Amino acid sequence: MLSAGPGIGVTAASEAEARELAEATRARFAPEAVITGVTPDVDVSTLDAAHVVPNAGPVVVRGVWFPRLSL
Repeated sequence: MLSAGPGIGVTAASEAEARELAEATRARFAPEAVITGVTPDVDVSTLDAAHVVPNAGPVVVRGVWFPRLSL
């Protein structure tokens, strides 16, 4: 979770890897934001269908899937 905005969605092998990927994305695209927590095992069907879901990349691929930056 970020201090502002909908957060960063990550698929990773461990929580440490997820934090590393999220932190790199936060530093690059939202340097003023602060990561305030981690929500493991997110059910994608519960995410914001109007904003997050249409702007997410594939959640089954390791890496940052929200925001979709590399597709």
